[in-house]
Amino acid sequence: QVAIFFLAGHETSASALAWALYLLALYPDWQDKVAAEAQAVMNPGKIYFSALKKLILTRDVFRETLRLYPPVPMMVREATKCEHFRDRDVKPGSQIVLSPWHQQRHERIWDNPDGFDPARFQTENGREGLRSAYMPFSAGPRVCTGSGFAMAEGPLILALLVRAFRFETVADRPAMPVAHLTVRGKDGIWLRLTPRD
Repeated sequence: QVAIFFLAGHETSASALAWALYLLALYPDWQDKVAAEAQAVMNPGKIYFSALKKLILTRDVFRETLRLYPPVPMMVREATKCEHFRDRDVKPGSQIVLSPWHQQRHERIWDNPDGFDPARFQTENGREGLRSAYMPFSAGPRVCTGSGFAMAEGPLILALLVRAFRFETVADRPAMPVAHLTVRGKDGIWLRLTPRD
């Protein structure tokens, strides 16, 4: 179980960072904002955990990435009691499949559900979505034990990378999401890196 814990933590973090960099390559204005925030907040020679609370925009970019490309696209849970859902009886012991991918792109919950908009989390709709429908790490007693670490590690690494490099898409290599154990690019995620001044 320890091996699975480390493998799952590495794979999901790598997937989230890859999609975040891809989205920033698609949206260079957002990439420039993250780079500016990282320049203002972080000293690359001395990285302190306290910098995390100042990386507000970078955190929201990472949140939006996890909303659009949740590392784990579906979760299976078991009903513990009788429920009635959409004109169906769900008996105890029944398996229930939850899909963060669909829930986090649902048009009744999110404004512009398929659009990349990190600023949404500063709106009432985005805050309500975070409270009621955002579950890239699952929720409740079965929430991922590494969720807190991922929400610290992801924005910090993202800020450091975007502070140091400009990321651009590769024209003939668009990323196509596919669901395996995690959501990955079908043929990988290809980006061109250029050192920033």
